[in-house]
Amino acid sequence: MSTHKALVIHARDKPLVLETVPRPVASTGDAIVRILAADIVPYMGDVISNKRPYPLSLPMTPGNTAIGRIHEVGPDAVDLTPGQLVFCDITIRARDNPTVSILYGIHGGGYPAAQKLMDGVWRNATYAEYARFPLENLYRLNEASLLGTLGYNINDLCLLPVCLVPFGGLSEVSLKPGEVVIVAPATGRYGGAAVSIALAMGGTVIAAGRNVAALKRLEGIHATRRLRTIQITGDAAADTELFRAAVGKADGADVYLDLSPPAAQGSSLLASGIRALRAFGRCVVMGGNSGNIDFPYLEIMFKSIRVQGRFMYDRQHVLQMIQMVESGLLPLGNKSGVTQTEVYRLEQIQEALEAAGKLSGWGGHVVLRP
Repeated sequence: MSTHKALVIHARDKPLVLETVPRPVASTGDAIVRILAADIVPYMGDVISNKRPYPLSLPMTPGNTAIGRIHEVGPDAVDLTPGQLVFCDITIRARDNPTVSILYGIHGGGYPAAQKLMDGVWRNATYAEYARFPLENLYRLNEASLLGTLGYNINDLCLLPVCLVPFGGLSEVSLKPGEVVIVAPATGRYGGAAVSIALAMGGTVIAAGRNVAALKRLEGIHATRRLRTIQITGDAAADTELFRAAVGKADGADVYLDLSPPAAQGSSLLASGIRALRAFGRCVVMGGNSGNIDFPYLEIMFKSIRVQGRFMYDRQHVLQMIQMVESGLLPLGNKSGVTQTEVYRLEQIQEALEAAGKLSGWGGHVVLRP
């Protein structure tokens, strides 16, 4: 067939429409993937409705990271072949300037060079039966190991991108086995994944959050002495002391991973985490706080603390994470505490977006199955 079904957004104040559109055809440098399952991030409904005014080129097919099978490859493909199970990464980078990037189907970058990517061939993403991807964004998966030996299903594999985000940050600051890392907040979708990742990397984890029940669930998932949980108060001085006490070392923690959500504007959590770091400690900022952040200037200077942001992850992080999962080092699905998975079809997109918005914590997951 030369056509396929795809969800299309024509206006930010209108719902997605399921349409029959021409199926993409492979060309040099890319491949066409039959989408088996696409992840739905909790805030995707806000992106489509413009409550989160991410730049999008309309009309377009939105989407998130997906699992699929190669349908067709371009003439320069040397490794990927039709039928292979692949992880489809939506972080698309300009080939002549990799510092320019978009999130395929969700964020056009917001500046001219990045917007050019979404305005052109990388406009229609994964909420469809088929999607085009750059060859370098497709990663072969060991189907026999993942779906056979380890007992995962396609829906479980859609958790890969959730884990990849914090893995990119923790890798950026070189978390080493035996080091102590504070993850805060740790009870959300990416925070819960960060706890799993940090433990798999050999770290001792201080998981912080306000939700006591969610913290208890983390303790139940990870039956290890390398995980400690603390309930934060919102008071800067008190939270700093809670962090320091949980670390259990006089010099402080080695790493602080900040995942502050948009609602955290004005929060003192980041400053408390930095104050709990040792000399030459590292802080990586990966949350969605759109406001300004307040740093304890002298603390950073006198203790030579490294503070940096990290957007998503790089190719080597994807390859490393796939190895961790295929080896059994990093669990997914029920093994990682994700016990609620809701599956929807393309025609059920509105229900899927609403369900994803409600399952924003660690333990729930929504996927779209074309």
